[in-house]
Amino acid sequence: MIFLVDLAVVTVSCLVLGLASKYLRQAAIPAYIIAGIILGKSGFDLISSEASYDFIQWLGKVGVILLMFYIGYEFSFKGIKEPGRLFAGCTDFGVNFIAGFALGLLIGLSLLEAFILASAVYISSSAIVISSLIENKRLIYPEAETIVWLMVFEDIILAILLVVLTSVMSGSLTLIPVCLATTLLLIIFILTLIRRLSNYISPLFERDDEIPILLIFALIFGFSALAYLLGVSLHCHISEVIVAFFLGSALSGVKTSKKLFETTISFKHLFLTIFFFSFGMLFQFQFATLSSVYFILALLALITISILGKFASGALIGKRLHGSLETGLRVGAYTTPRGEFSIVLLAVVIGPGTGNYELLVSLVVAYVIILSIMGSGFARHGDKIGRAIAGSIKKLI
Repeated sequence: MIFLVDLAVVTVSCLVLGLASKYLRQAAIPAYIIAGIILGKSGFDLISSEASYDFIQWLGKVGVILLMFYIGYEFSFKGIKEPGRLFAGCTDFGVNFIAGFALGLLIGLSLLEAFILASAVYISSSAIVISSLIENKRLIYPEAETIVWLMVFEDIILAILLVVLTSVMSGSLTLIPVCLATTLLLIIFILTLIRRLSNYISPLFERDDEIPILLIFALIFGFSALAYLLGVSLHCHISEVIVAFFLGSALSGVKTSKKLFETTISFKHLFLTIFFFSFGMLFQFQFATLSSVYFILALLALITISILGKFASGALIGKRLHGSLETGLRVGAYTTPRGEFSIVLLAVVIGPGTGNYELLVSLVVAYVIILSIMGSGFARHGDKIGRAIAGSIKKLI
């Protein structure tokens, strides 16, 4: 019964803060993280048992797997070949990743920590970006397609970064080729198997009973379990979230799966909300670190360089693809928000409870909370910001 009380605390607090954030037209992600911080080990510690902590964390991991499955299902490799798309994606990655990596080294992080920080800095929040385009009725603008493509390209890079980082964090560097090769072979196996069995799977998705939803979760958890067992047997780490991503991509080619996929989105929203709560709940803030002048200066520098980086890459993309600096600055404004993927990457790679990366985790958590709020404002007023900056540059020239 204590567990039911803990679960009630989690869901009610997320509901209240989620509604408040929607009412204020802000991203809900920082609200769920803050709820976890307040009620978890860094706050009032209202979760009453370690069993509850473990179960809530487990639900959060399910949310991450479903998120990557969802992204994989929506993902398309076709857009890569279109003119300018590769330039846009590489420019966005190059400018922002290098800026984050350089700042990480400048503030005293190790090479690995700087690499993780750069990865978190580079990736925008697809949820906030796409929602902002829809809410502000900007999908008809010429740059909207470019912005959506940038989110897709970031999904590709995220998958690669997760494979590399989880391989590095798993232990011996000599195991990295084994991890990468095994992951690649498992992905090929999944893609080939689903393609071969698509004619048999498709009729099962058309049923009106519980079989379709059981089938899709059996595939998700079955292949995730296979990845885990392979990793244990080979003494390396094979990321379950990468497997879920490519499973979603494989199932997107199966006819009649669209209706069932829409059903799984509800599960994704629920478990992902619990993931953000669990991350904040398990993360133990060291308030002496948060209040230090060094930390505050590092955070301000990180936020500044992140905003400037997205505007700089957006300007380059706008000039190249659309022939307009102002359009490029709007791209920068819309891609400023950071959110779910920065936290997902951090949680998958090093986990929320580790003490070895205290400064890095504190920086990224505070950074995501602030930039998800600030970024929503930039996206909402992207037109005015782009126009103002472009006008100022023209006057200077």
